Amino acid sequence: MRSNRTTRAPGARTALPAMLFCAALVSAPAQAHPHVWVQARTEIVLDEGKSLVALRLAWTFDPAYSAFAVLNLDSRRDGVPDPEKLAELARSRARALGESGSFVQAKLNGRSLRLAAPAEARAAYRDGRLTLSFTLAPEARGEAVRTLVLATLDPDFYVAFGLPPEADAVRLTGGPSCLLKLTRPAREAREGEQIIPDAEATARPAAAAATGADYAGRVLVACP
Repeated sequence: MRSNRTTRAPGARTALPAMLFCAALVSAPAQAHPHVWVQARTEIVLDEGKSLVALRLAWTFDPAYSAFAVLNLDSRRDGVPDPEKLAELARSRARALGESGSFVQAKLNGRSLRLAAPAEARAAYRDGRLTLSFTLAPEARGEAVRTLVLATLDPDFYVAFGLPPEADAVRLTGGPSCLLKLTRPAREAREGEQIIPDAEATARPAAAAATGADYAGRVLVACP
C-alpha cells in the first residue's frame, strides 16, 4: 500500500520524526532502529451508507519517549503536566503529522485512500505514558466500503507501531453488516528492543521498510 506521506530521497529524515520522535532516548546514544515504541488503537467509523466517516486513533508511547515529550510541561512540579500545555502538545503533534503524514496506510476498494490532516487532537499522561488521540477523515467521502485495508507503520522503522493485547485494539462503529478482521503481526517489537543498526537502516531503507512491515498489524473491513 502507498502511504500518504511526503515522498523523499532514500535515507532522508522527514520533519515528523525530527519534530515528534527525535531524541526520544535521552539516556543512551541511538544505535539501532526502532527508537520509539507505540501501542496504537483504532476505531473505524462508518455511516449508515457504509461510507468511511473517520478513523479515531489513540497512540500510547513508551515510557522513555513519554518522559521526554512532557519534559518541562509541569509548572507545579507535582508530576502532572499542565492541562493547557498538554493541549498545546497535542496540537503541535497533530500539525507535524499533517505536514509529514500520519503513518496510516489505507486502501479503499483496492485503491489508495488519501486522508485529511489530523483533527480533534488530545493528549493525556497517565502512569508514566503519553497517549496522543486524534481523528483522521478521508479527503473525499461518499464511496461505500466494500473493502477497507489499514496498516499503521513507519517505513523507516524509526517508530515501531504495535497493538495492545486487548481484543478491542481495533473497533468498528457503524456498518452493522460489515465484518472486521484484525491480523496481528508475525513479530512483536518489544519496548527497548533494538532490531536494525542505524547505519544499515540509512544505507538500505528498503530493508528497514521490509522489517518494519513484519512488525505491523493489518486491518480488513469487508462489507457485503
